[in-house]
Amino acid sequence: MVNYGFHEARGITMKDIATIVEGLTVEQIRAVMASISSNNIRRIDTSRKEARLARNNLYFSSCPKPHQVDSFETYTQHSDSIREQVLSGVE
Repeated sequence: MVNYGFHEARGITMKDIATIVEGLTVEQIRAVMASISSNNIRRIDTSRKEARLARNNLYFSSCPKPHQVDSFETYTQHSDSIREQVLSGVE
């Protein structure tokens, strides 16, 4: 038995797993290997990222540029109101 230096996890040790594997027949090993999918496709949920990017795009497409308004106060008030609308979900 090879010791990989793993710690005991949830009451099952590597020694227990090795004992179980040693006791399997060839047919049982084939059945286990057939049930383990080698083509595991890892799917990552990107819905939060997509929602965040949509909010950012909505904000930056609606927000005026500082040079497009007459004063910085007007710009800040307008950009703050746009930011609140975007965060509340108003398009």
